[in-house]
Amino acid sequence: MATSKISTLGERRDLELHQGASLRPVRQYLTRRATPTAEPTPVDLTGAQVRGQIRRTALSADVVASFGTRIATVPTEGWIEFWLTDEQTAALTAGDELTSPESLYAYDIEVEDAEGNVDVTLSGAVRVRAGVTR
Repeated sequence: MATSKISTLGERRDLELHQGASLRPVRQYLTRRATPTAEPTPVDLTGAQVRGQIRRTALSADVVASFGTRIATVPTEGWIEFWLTDEQTAALTAGDELTSPESLYAYDIEVEDAEGNVDVTLSGAVRVRAGVTR
């Protein structure tokens, strides 16, 4: 018998960025299931706020970048968007390769609903490749 789990970790999705390039708005569809076998329905984002940050590690005190965020289109349809400007990615320290230790960061995107409940919708690693053109 397979075991199921309850998790507040959100979806893991790593980001790979080129230093100095814009991360254009990324759309994420948020759904919930009333029961494990029910069809997913869009999360009602009316009155919600979206936020996201990048830090060197999850435990780092310093924020190295904050994502631009918004609830996309109609709040009851469950879409959020997040992005970074070229200036923000240019300010990130990067090595020659995505695997270089100085190129690695952590991020998450959270949604706080109108009642104050916070859900992590996305989280993962951010890897930054050094830009050549300046």
